[in-house]
Formats: sequence, C-alpha cells, structure tokens
Amino acid sequence: IPGPRDRHRALALALPLAPEAIVSLPVEDLKAILARARASGAQLALCRDIRRRGRNKVAAQRCRRRRLEAIAGLRAELGRLGRERERLLRARGHAQRALGTLRGQLERVTREVMGALSNGTPPNSVASPGTGTPGDG
Repeated sequence: IPGPRDRHRALALALPLAPEAIVSLPVEDLKAILARARASGAQLALCRDIRRRGRNKVAAQRCRRRRLEAIAGLRAELGRLGRERERLLRARGHAQRALGTLRGQLERVTREVMGALSNGTPPNSVASPGTGTPGDG
C-alpha cells in the first residue's frame, strides 16, 4: 500500500508498474516484468524501495492488529481472573467461618470432656457435638 510520495516518484521515473503492483506481485513476477521492460538502475532501485516500504507498511499493520488482539485477549483474561478471584475470596470466607465454627465446637467438647473427667464422669456419657444430648457419641 504505497503512499503518495511513492506514486509521485513512480510517475516521475515512468515505472512500468503501478506501486500497488510492485508491492503485491511475487518477487519472481516483478523481476520478469522489470526485465522485459528493460528498467534502468534508477527504476530498479525505486522499485526495491517501494516494495520494501510497502511490505513493511503491511507488516506494521499486521503487527498492530496482533498487538490489539493480544490486548483484547489479556483484558478478557483479566476480567475472568477477577471473577475467579472474587469467587475464591468468597469460598475462603465460607471456609474460615466453617473453621471458626468447628474450632468453637471443638473447644466446647474439649471443655465438656475435661470437665467430665475432672468430675469423675465417664467420657461416653458427655453430649456429642452434633445433638447436644448425652450418650449419642
């Protein structure tokens, strides 16, 4: 996709091909056309410059497109990871609350067992953690 400067220079040197064709043709076809047209050294140099700049411009456009696609992909992943983080934080909160409840139950049962042992009562007659009634555990 040559710019206006290349178009102007191509007209000035009377190139046998349009700058768009110079950029898009396969190199072997371009060489054959230039050889048939008996292009001068200045014309060949200009064709090389036009082709190089044109192909570089196309490559730069592809690079920018890939970069934008990569950024869009990273943004999507960032959103997904943010949602996953929130889900994991909620799960951790639930687990911490459950752990706190279990620790409280363990402390209560430990106190009951230790109290029963210090009073001489057999441990199996102490209330089980789930029901609160003696003898179930």
